[in-house]
Amino acid sequence: MSHRIARRLYLPSIAIGAGGAMTAGVGILQDHADVFRTGITLLVAAIPALSYCLAYRAELTTDMQLAEARRDGYRLALHHVHMGLLDQPSAPPDGGESVEEEDTLPNSIVRGVDLPDNVRPIRTHATEDNTRKVV
Repeated sequence: MSHRIARRLYLPSIAIGAGGAMTAGVGILQDHADVFRTGITLLVAAIPALSYCLAYRAELTTDMQLAEARRDGYRLALHHVHMGLLDQPSAPPDGGESVEEEDTLPNSIVRGVDLPDNVRPIRTHATEDNTRKVV
């Protein structure tokens, strides 16, 4: 409900504020105190509505930027998975000193999990035979 009000109030509040400023300016130039007071009243009356609209727009922009940052992070994570950057060995390839074989295996969130038939791994593991066709 409030987004409808904020959208519909934005242009009228700008118009009323601009009209009030122009009316006050004409009142000063023509030396009419009543016209000046009317213009100032219109200008002051438009300020709360304009403030509400601008605050709503700032909040909406922040939400959009946050959603875009989440989408960018998700795309980057997918790119890293595709490039194999998240599946690197956690220990040196030679194993180092006192490192067991389990510690030298790549970190993978799907290790030891049977994938459904409709899921193909991006890259086969060294222990599996490559059944994909090479083009």
